[in-house]
Amino acid sequence: MIRALVSSLLFTAAFLLSSCQNPAARPGEEVKNALTLQTATVVDGHFSGLNDTARFLAGMPGGVNSPLTAIRQTEHWQRYSRNMDELWRRFSVMRQPRIASFSRTQLGTLRSPSTLWYPFSGPDILFAEAFFPGSANCLLSGLEGSDMLPDLSTLTPQEIDTAMDGLYTSLTTSLSCSFFITKDMRVDLQRTRLKGTLPIVMVFLARLGYDIQSVAPVSLDGAGNVTAGQPGGSWPGYLVRAGGKNIYYFTGNVADFALRGDPRYLSFVSRFGQVVTYLKSASYLMHTDEFTLVRNAILTQSVAVLQDDSGIPLSAFNESWGLTFYGRYTGVLDIFKTYYQPGLVEIYAAGGPAVRDIDFGVGYKFEAGESALILARRR
Repeated sequence: MIRALVSSLLFTAAFLLSSCQNPAARPGEEVKNALTLQTATVVDGHFSGLNDTARFLAGMPGGVNSPLTAIRQTEHWQRYSRNMDELWRRFSVMRQPRIASFSRTQLGTLRSPSTLWYPFSGPDILFAEAFFPGSANCLLSGLEGSDMLPDLSTLTPQEIDTAMDGLYTSLTTSLSCSFFITKDMRVDLQRTRLKGTLPIVMVFLARLGYDIQSVAPVSLDGAGNVTAGQPGGSWPGYLVRAGGKNIYYFTGNVADFALRGDPRYLSFVSRFGQVVTYLKSASYLMHTDEFTLVRNAILTQSVAVLQDDSGIPLSAFNESWGLTFYGRYTGVLDIFKTYYQPGLVEIYAAGGPAVRDIDFGVGYKFEAGESALILARRR
């Protein structure tokens, strides 16, 4: 029954959150109609195979002698590239500089933690990097898959085109609304040859200018140690090394019923010692009695937590935490009305030095002027 309840919560949230997309047009249609510029397919210099693949998926030109040059010259890929340029432009103009300013002025040394833990992240390395660009280790996880990339040169033109369309649709929501719709992402990607979260992580890293050194399949053994390969069973993942940073992604369920019988993921995280935790668009799962283990692990292991109101409930932070509030608390979406927090209403209404403005939106209330951010620091 608990499994059914959790699945129902996740499915309902994902389904109804599609309101982020324009119901009158397919995602990105307005971008496609507006773009007329031609796209360069080759730039001076060379890129490694990994970086060339990442740039291809990101709609970016390849280096001289790239094996993907011919595909980049097709009309479909060039249109995809223009669309991706426009999506990235919107993010890099409207959101990224403002988040970067917040990170520099409000987070201080927290923006460069040894380890950033981002549970419920899916493939969202983008916002992890926007807030915490100096992290040495980034721990991502979600229910979405961790499949390895196929060799793009072995795919048919139709398979390439279908994969690009699915990737673009998933990225439209993330870059426009700041979160992924899990149900839609699974459909968009699993029906193509680019399955799972790795293609999206690669796109973000390429667009952020990272040099990707390696991508390797990994998994967790029974004690929570990272082992090579994905032999099957629970907690498969991958490790991406990029720009001196280690990015781990693992596929698994962090509900209590799953962690009680298989604590390897929390054992893995515990090996990193003190962490900074980031929570965004977490479906209010840790407001329920079904996600107490991961919530307690965060509160025990974190020196700081940056979150929107969908993360850990305000009532869970005791006197050992100092809290600073940003933005505005404008309530919750109708599908989450059970998790409305009157305590936040009172705090934001009272104002004072513990409540500060932000000029960007993030999370489910993704418009500027609607979002609430909470920074909890251990005293």
